[in-house]
Amino acid sequence: MKTRLLTAAVGIPAAIAILAASVFYPFILNGAMLVLCLIGIHEALKTAGAGKVRIIYLPCFAYGTAVMLAPFLGDALKMYGAILAASLIFIFVMFAILLKKHSVLRIETLCTTMILTMFVSLPFMVVELIFGSVMKNADGTPSYAGGIALVSYCLLVAWVADGGAYFVGRALGRHKLAPVLSPKKTIEGSVGGFIISMIISLGAAYVYSDVLGYTAGGLNYVNLSVITAICILMSMFGDISFSTIKRQYGIKDFGNLLPGHGGVLDRFDSVLFVCPTFFLLNLVLPILK
Repeated sequence: MKTRLLTAAVGIPAAIAILAASVFYPFILNGAMLVLCLIGIHEALKTAGAGKVRIIYLPCFAYGTAVMLAPFLGDALKMYGAILAASLIFIFVMFAILLKKHSVLRIETLCTTMILTMFVSLPFMVVELIFGSVMKNADGTPSYAGGIALVSYCLLVAWVADGGAYFVGRALGRHKLAPVLSPKKTIEGSVGGFIISMIISLGAAYVYSDVLGYTAGGLNYVNLSVITAICILMSMFGDISFSTIKRQYGIKDFGNLLPGHGGVLDRFDSVLFVCPTFFLLNLVLPILK
């Protein structure tokens, strides 16, 4: 517990500093997301047992880099076209490696590696989309301050739900949520995490928009409440999904980059589900009036 809290005491201010600096220097957040993406891919490959065929790392890292750079093309059609092209080339190259290394590389390992690489890369890319393309200034240019607010909101929703579930579960947990997949998670903790995240996240949005007045037209709180509720559920789904992966591979954590928390995938598992959910739902349920 002490190690976990100490890491949080160091990590949270560092994250806040990166987010704040990115308002003035957008490349900082983009660079941080690229680094986290590549570390996450490395953790995924290590978990899947791809270390037996080291050459497999190259196309996986190349794919992650290509996807993370795609938003810089500017035009949406070009961006999605580049992602599609990168995905197809990635699949072709991976199967070419399978043909070459079929004696030591199993199809199960190959497919798991491809799925995890794509699933880590694409959601981290969505963070860049939320940051640079959702909020606009009056002249149509990206509002990086607004983008940081939305990225921060996604992180808040995911991490408060996780932290709330942890502490409520420790205090009141009696009934196991998934005894086999994640023995420490409880129904009481999940309900508590959901309620706490809803209150804190919407409260933070109210302060940002109505108290501080940073949102010119105001927020649609009905849409935001629906999106937040679904995002919290998706964060729990993501958490238990990655717990299932760890359970099947017989590991406790994906890595040890963050003492007490594990690796990047241990800390960002729920975020990888929340950010795409938020981005897609905001297209049909806009949070801005």
